[in-house]
Amino acid sequence: MIVKLGYALSIKTNYLQKRGNVWQFVMRIPTELVSHYGRQSLRKSLRTSDELEAMRKAERLARTYKAEFAALSQDRSLTPSETIEAASRMAERYQDPDSFVDAVAEPKRQAYAGQCWETYEHAPVEEFLTPVEQETLKRLQNPQELRLSGVFTYYEQHHTKGNDPQFIERCRRYWSQFVGVTGDISFADLKRSHVRSYIDHRLADGMATGTVRRELNQLRAIAQTCITETEANRSNPFRSVSIQNEGKDAKDKKVPSDTELREIVVKFLDDPSPTALIILMQLETGASVGEISGLKLADVVLDHETPHIDLKDNEWRTLKNDCRPRFVPLVGVALHAARQAIASHRGKHEWLFPNYAKPRGNDSASAAVNKRLRPWGLTSHSFRHAMKDRLRNADVTKDIRDEIQGHGAGDMDDTYGIGRMLKRKQGDLLKVVIPVGDLTTGSSPLSQKKSPTYGVNRELG
Repeated sequence: MIVKLGYALSIKTNYLQKRGNVWQFVMRIPTELVSHYGRQSLRKSLRTSDELEAMRKAERLARTYKAEFAALSQDRSLTPSETIEAASRMAERYQDPDSFVDAVAEPKRQAYAGQCWETYEHAPVEEFLTPVEQETLKRLQNPQELRLSGVFTYYEQHHTKGNDPQFIERCRRYWSQFVGVTGDISFADLKRSHVRSYIDHRLADGMATGTVRRELNQLRAIAQTCITETEANRSNPFRSVSIQNEGKDAKDKKVPSDTELREIVVKFLDDPSPTALIILMQLETGASVGEISGLKLADVVLDHETPHIDLKDNEWRTLKNDCRPRFVPLVGVALHAARQAIASHRGKHEWLFPNYAKPRGNDSASAAVNKRLRPWGLTSHSFRHAMKDRLRNADVTKDIRDEIQGHGAGDMDDTYGIGRMLKRKQGDLLKVVIPVGDLTTGSSPLSQKKSPTYGVNRELG
């Protein structure tokens, strides 16, 4: 049948039928397997009236049953993931291992034995089973066994960021991706060979070795939490895994020159769009795109002797793993952009950029910024690298550079007092501020005139 997805787009699927308002999954069973199933077709309610959801569920079920049909027909080799999917589906049809042995294993023993029953009488039933059937029996024999699909629960329950939906969603996506390659095997059976198969799979998909390494680091942490919390007597198979030619495929990150930075300022200085304002604020703070796009109004403090932004975790974004909460002074075009953002805000939201106050909003902001920076061959992260170089070239000390970009121990505020530290960071940022002066137009002068302020008026230091 044809499932319409819009005015001009439709997708054909052979597995959907509608009964009333609810979609049904329907699939014919191969002729040679009709006797095994006791029927000619499979029918299953998808419990949804939504076409797109029904299509996704139907395609997923179709893949699972095709793998099962292939396994039963023994007409091709299955991937580990397909084997596990087929076994999971097969196990649903049996209440216990005895019923499976009676229905599947013993008939196969008799078929193999023929006239030589004594040869096969005491042989383990596993000898007569396909890989899918062996996995099915194992599942039935150990229904409470911890499988990979249950491992992530320990990470979510015990990680300090377990209540952070964005963090958990990202980590779960990594783990589900891994399970999709290896199959939902027993955690006790997880071996280093599975990890290496995953690495090969990701590299074959065109992933850079640096990306694969980041994924492995996250997967290692998830597995280690489960090992620790279950007190399992085993090593972590993700530990110290090497990636062949790691780093050799890394591309040099382009760092914008001062000339390019000035061009970007000229291009976006009179642009009131959120994307342009985020670009200008990134340019003079060295903050990441998510740190800027995820600001609340109260995080932008303009009614202070040292205007600044307060970067910290909130509902829609966490700081990067290598960054920490911090106060960053606003100077030059960053101060100008912050004032523009506040002045144009309608006051109905607590967020500076409401369009990005949503799950994965920082990803949306990054895509929007990268699109605007494409003419220069830059990305949103380029400003962070540029700020590091600009501060270093201006002989700003490493401790101040780390304070501005959120690296290091973060105890200097305690030493100097936050107010004094803000002044010091402001002075060093002014050393590298992009001179715009005569580049500004009449509509957006970079003046020090007052504008509406919504930041918290606090005593800092």
